[in-house]
Amino acid sequence: MKENSMERFIGKYCKIVTQELGDEKSHAVIGFVRDIDSDAGFLVIESDQGLSCLNITTIIAIRPKIKLAF
Repeated sequence: MKENSMERFIGKYCKIVTQELGDEKSHAVIGFVRDIDSDAGFLVIESDQGLSCLNITTIIAIRPKIKLAF
C-alpha cells in the first residue's frame, strides 16, 4: 500500500491483513494504529496481544472498524 495514504489511519481502530513473502496464508491483526514510520517502512499497532510492528510492504489491506464495547 502507499505510505502517504496510510497517514489517515493513525489513531483509528483498524483491521490489517498482511501476508509475508513465501507464506500461503494471510494474517489479520485488529487494533489501534499508533504510528507510521514511512522512512523505515513500519506501522506500529496496539492490539490485544500488545504493541506490534508490521512491515508496510507486507500489508494487503487495511480497513477502519467500529470498536464495540460490551
